[in-house]
Amino acid sequence: MKTLPLITALALVAGCSTSDDPAAGGFFNGVSGLASGGYQGRVDERQADVDAEQARAASLAGQQSSVAAQTASIGAQIDALRDELTRLRIQIANQQAELRSAGVAIPASLNTQINATINASPSGANDAERLANLQRAIADARALSAELARLSA
Repeated sequence: MKTLPLITALALVAGCSTSDDPAAGGFFNGVSGLASGGYQGRVDERQADVDAEQARAASLAGQQSSVAAQTASIGAQIDALRDELTRLRIQIANQQAELRSAGVAIPASLNTQINATINASPSGANDAERLANLQRAIADARALSAELARLSA
């Protein structure tokens, strides 16, 4: 009969489910988690998650730096193209003035092109569009300048 309480106690202890989760609590869960290494396994798993997220954050920071450098480069290109377009506009206005002072008749269609080129404001929804529109405006301005040069010859 002395064994019955002992068997009952062992049955109760054996019937208790254990968990690796420290939040599940209880003395036997704690002893089991420490003895089996379950707690350390959870810690290692969480540390691996933290390490992976830190690596991802570092990768994203690198990508952000790359995009910022690329944006700065495109911005510099756009500024240079705007400067070139301004120089071409001044050149075209000077060519037009020289032709007029020389008494050369400038066709109306060419005057329309001159005014459109001088007053154009190439833009775009994003840097790529602005870049393409500026390049196109510069090509048009160069062609117009060449046409005005032919008239003066």
